[in-house]
Amino acid sequence: MSDELLRIKNDKGQIIVGILERKLPKESTRGTKIGIMCHGVQAHKNFSFQPKLAKELPFDTFRFDFRGYGESDFISIDYGSCENEINDIDTVVEYLEREYGYQLYAIISHSMGNLPSYHYVTRIRRNIPHLVAISARYHFSNLLRNYPKEFLKKFKSEGFKVDEYKFYGEIKRVMTTYESFSNFVSIDMSFVRELPESTSVLILHGTNDEYTTPNDAAEFSNVVPNNTLKVIIGANHSYSDHHNELVSAIREYFSDEFQSTRFFEKNKFMSSIPRYLNVEGVTNFRDLGGYPNVTRKYVRKRFIFRSGNLNGITENGIKTLNLLNIQNVFDFRSTPEVQDIGFVNIPGISRIHISIFKDADHSKEALFKKWSSYIQDYEGSSNVCMIILDEGRPAYKVVFRHILNYPNRPFIIHGAMGKDRTGVLCMLVLKLCGVSDDIIAREYEITNRNIQYNEDIIKTYYDLCKGHFTMDEIRKIMNAKYESMILTLHKFSDIYGTVDNYLNEYLGFTQREIDQIKNNLMADHAENIDNYKRDNELLHLKSAL
Repeated sequence: MSDELLRIKNDKGQIIVGILERKLPKESTRGTKIGIMCHGVQAHKNFSFQPKLAKELPFDTFRFDFRGYGESDFISIDYGSCENEINDIDTVVEYLEREYGYQLYAIISHSMGNLPSYHYVTRIRRNIPHLVAISARYHFSNLLRNYPKEFLKKFKSEGFKVDEYKFYGEIKRVMTTYESFSNFVSIDMSFVRELPESTSVLILHGTNDEYTTPNDAAEFSNVVPNNTLKVIIGANHSYSDHHNELVSAIREYFSDEFQSTRFFEKNKFMSSIPRYLNVEGVTNFRDLGGYPNVTRKYVRKRFIFRSGNLNGITENGIKTLNLLNIQNVFDFRSTPEVQDIGFVNIPGISRIHISIFKDADHSKEALFKKWSSYIQDYEGSSNVCMIILDEGRPAYKVVFRHILNYPNRPFIIHGAMGKDRTGVLCMLVLKLCGVSDDIIAREYEITNRNIQYNEDIIKTYYDLCKGHFTMDEIRKIMNAKYESMILTLHKFSDIYGTVDNYLNEYLGFTQREIDQIKNNLMADHAENIDNYKRDNELLHLKSAL
């Protein structure tokens, strides 16, 4: 772990000073997650809990002084506007991405630092996975209660007031105009309801906050589209005696276990429509739709489904597919796999067999070699996904051609388990739709809940290997790791750039066709729901979970 003091120049030549906290200083930061920490009024980058939090978070952080505070260049502070602070956040993020290759993962703000942070996340057209809002104020008009009427009358008459603040041992005199103050107490926070649903917000508040009340936190929780509310008993505004509880709550929120479980639970249903469906005899079956992007569009529901192979499907399972209006099944398995495991023809549903790998690549020797890569943890799994992206181009072209030509014909994609060959195609679809990398990787990870602990599946593949792998190694092979998909997404960006470019240069689609594919994949939230209310049977399909 190391600290590095950075002096970042903005487009006006002014300096913003901050501390970059790196967990692995000897390793490259390209593609690494970073959290930006924003302080409040009369504070600075080392205020209160911030240094402790920076050290204990599981990713790199940059905590800085807004201009007008701490070691950054001094400017007049306009409390009625946060445009300077929004520009500071933008300057810092752009610098860290350009110079270090970081990916913005979270913005963590305290007190008044929440105002520019909320604005930044709402305005910027980009995927920001997380915002942590600590002790944020919702009702600014309540500030008037803190001032005697005589003071406000004098303030209005004189037109300004001067306050003295102590920063790093130096006394600074700051003038506030009455106009700026009036704008400040008139701030309307209702804009936070426009936050993209793809940004998860952790709202934290202390019960003994002397400046804002827990009611403010409740107001945010009522209107922010995607949030988790945590109240810390006994904590004041700066968490003076509750640093440990605050840091622990934020660390727990960012833990892989919490994020994985929260994503799974939140996405069980798509506006009352079940995502994970009980198709009898089929494992790992789920709807790929319903995920949001930053433009408040959603991937179409009930159009693309992913699953393991369909060999064991029952008559009841077939009835479910008919209810879903499934028209096509794309089978990504190789010919030897199909010969060994078998396949099923379902009346009324067209099966298209398009192997991702060449048949020679799925001899048992080649299969065991690929599976061995999964045991090498994230890098090995990611390498297999990159091979799939290359060798699977002819098969993926067929699927995207179907999306282009038949937008009203729902279909299933599957391999043996519905993990990687299926998962990479899902990655391309979601990323083309503008879904965040974080959501894509969590969606990939859901497979773990469906197959990793299914002892029957594990035993089947253990027997298939005839002792080549242990049972624990088979479990590793079946593990769909969040980190592996994140790494794959980084490699994809380095090699192919964008999904548009992949479809154009490597699959041969024109830009006009690509735009139409996107259009066929996306829907407004309201449009999407109305489409399914027409079919009451579909709405009441039994969830698998």
